[in-house]
Amino acid sequence: MNMMEISLTFLLTGCLIQGVFCVFNINLPETVEALQGSCVFIPCTFDIDQEYKDDLTDSAKRIWYKDGDPYTLVFNSSSPDTGPFRGEIFGTPREKNCTTRFDNVSQSHNGSYYFRIETSDRLKHSYRKPSFSQVEIAVIDSPPKPTVSLLKDQQEVKKVTEGSSVNLRCSTKIFCPFSPAVLTWRSSPEHLLSENVTQQQRQEQTELISDLIFTVTHRHHLATFTCTATHQQKITKQESRTLRVQYAPKNTSAHVSPSGFVVEGGSVTLSCSSDANPPVLNYTWYRDTEDPLKPVQTGQNLTISNTDPTHSGRYVCTAQNASVLLDVQFAPKISSSCNQRICVCEAHGNPAPKLEWRLSGNVLANSTNTSISNEILGSTSLKSILIIHQPLTDMTLLQCFSANTYGTTSQQFPPYPDASMQETNTSFHYPSVLLGAAVGASAMMILCIMLICYKRRNPKPSGTRQDNTSGLILAQTAIASDGDSEFVHTNEDMLSAVTPRSPKSLNFSSIDFTNAEPASGEIRGVSSLTDEYAVVHHRSASTTDPNQDQSPRDKEKITNVSPEDTIYENMTRRLVV
Repeated sequence: MNMMEISLTFLLTGCLIQGVFCVFNINLPETVEALQGSCVFIPCTFDIDQEYKDDLTDSAKRIWYKDGDPYTLVFNSSSPDTGPFRGEIFGTPREKNCTTRFDNVSQSHNGSYYFRIETSDRLKHSYRKPSFSQVEIAVIDSPPKPTVSLLKDQQEVKKVTEGSSVNLRCSTKIFCPFSPAVLTWRSSPEHLLSENVTQQQRQEQTELISDLIFTVTHRHHLATFTCTATHQQKITKQESRTLRVQYAPKNTSAHVSPSGFVVEGGSVTLSCSSDANPPVLNYTWYRDTEDPLKPVQTGQNLTISNTDPTHSGRYVCTAQNASVLLDVQFAPKISSSCNQRICVCEAHGNPAPKLEWRLSGNVLANSTNTSISNEILGSTSLKSILIIHQPLTDMTLLQCFSANTYGTTSQQFPPYPDASMQETNTSFHYPSVLLGAAVGASAMMILCIMLICYKRRNPKPSGTRQDNTSGLILAQTAIASDGDSEFVHTNEDMLSAVTPRSPKSLNFSSIDFTNAEPASGEIRGVSSLTDEYAVVHHRSASTTDPNQDQSPRDKEKITNVSPEDTIYENMTRRLVV
């Protein structure tokens, strides 16, 4: 498929896609370059409004106008031989194709052109600026030089190594696809083109390409290849390329000066030479009388002064121009430090790793809170400095993260308190805490002393209370304990001064705590708890007091008691903690 067919296929495909929108539209390049005396090719497609689709027939006129004041009709498809331009419009109107070739281009073709479609019905439309694109034809008097490039594995290179397969490519611009240029090669030395060289030529949309494919040897070093482009069978342009081939030392030789034999006591110089690219770096001299060979001297020349019979023998020279670079690649390694507001992280890896800071999994960048600066340390190391302007949250999740093609690594930083940061946060001022504790302890001690004094100066009175008996409620309860002589006897009535009751024969009630008194010498303080209880004796005249036989400390002689008298007696039980 030639360039014209490819262009037409591409443009028609674009036309069909644009047709979906059903509006007036045109697709053509903004500028085309034309060589004077040749032809110019303008790829073009158009579309129309859906309203006029039935008006578009193959009899429609496809017209080109040269823009200006006034505009000029330069080509009409219905009469291609009558206008100022000669040429052809490809395809048919129904294919919406406006691809055009103008022949015999001259300087008068310079300018801007627009396309118009006309039918005998309603469809009459010009694709003119500013609503539509126009094409600019630029006419040149002479073609440019071709381009020569050296490719290896489809990548352009400047030098190659002996034994490599390369592609030497020459390309030139196509101005008229119907009359393309011709590309030819020559070499210096000339015989190189005949040594296992494959030549291929092809035509693309806008370029003509010629390739020389061969395997380079040391003989190609500094050889020159020249490509010549011939346009319109008379205009030629050429471009050359000199190859740079690297190869090991070849044709190594040794020479003696002066030549021939040497008289004892004389001086002699041995010289070594070799052909290599790059030039030989190391020459080494050996004597073949030793097994294994041991180096005598390094350098291109070996000079022996004051010779003697022991110097006789064969000398060997070796040449070396090769060196090897061992490139060990590895995943990044991190070293880091953090001091108050400044954290530093260095990553070392091959290939060179990337380095970033992360806080809670989010990548940090320069902001009002943080500043980050990076520094390249050689080809395999990178250093990053993080400056914290304001306190960061979740400092335990601050990470330095590094990665390259062989792995990733990270360093998590523990929280580093900053004195300036602490001023903005809630924290303890230890001298103030100690002072407050001392003041509080002193106040508590003074309060305790005052409370003890008050207790001692105002003891609770012990006596008989004969008022407000309404709060005494007696229920049917009987508790006995043999070990403690603790007895509780109650009846089921309530003595109340508020609600009188009918006279009844009332049993007595008494509470006796035999062990209620404190031990001798016991000291009572603020931790002693005192409970007071009341003993109530209520009996009729005919009732005998059952407590008359109690222990002496509980016996009191009651005189002048009326038959219905009520006797209150206070008893205190103190609980000591």
